[in-house]
Amino acid sequence: MLNMKKVITIVSGLAMAMSLTSTTAVQAASFQAPKLGVAETAPTNPAIKKGEKIFVVVQDTKKQTVNVYTKDAKKTSQTVKMGTTWTVKATKKVDGKKIVRINKSQWLNAQDIVKD
Repeated sequence: MLNMKKVITIVSGLAMAMSLTSTTAVQAASFQAPKLGVAETAPTNPAIKKGEKIFVVVQDTKKQTVNVYTKDAKKTSQTVKMGTTWTVKATKKVDGKKIVRINKSQWLNAQDIVKD
């Protein structure tokens, strides 16, 4: 009985991995993101300063949007589309989360952006 559970878990895990891989490949073929090489390395340590250009990157390719935060790092109902370019107005750290201001009242999480 225990061996059968392991087999089912492994098979279902492989099936899920195969389905995710196939949908990612289809989406990658239909959408060409600019500067993909920069996006792979920059989110690990973004040293973004005021006045620099930033590029919005999305981990979830199905929604292709990024949440917008308030100045207190609280999520709002607003979103920003993947691929948009902004100029940084300010940066700050709230509760261990680094956020970047893109306009008067909208802030983005530093993990969702890279330098343009």
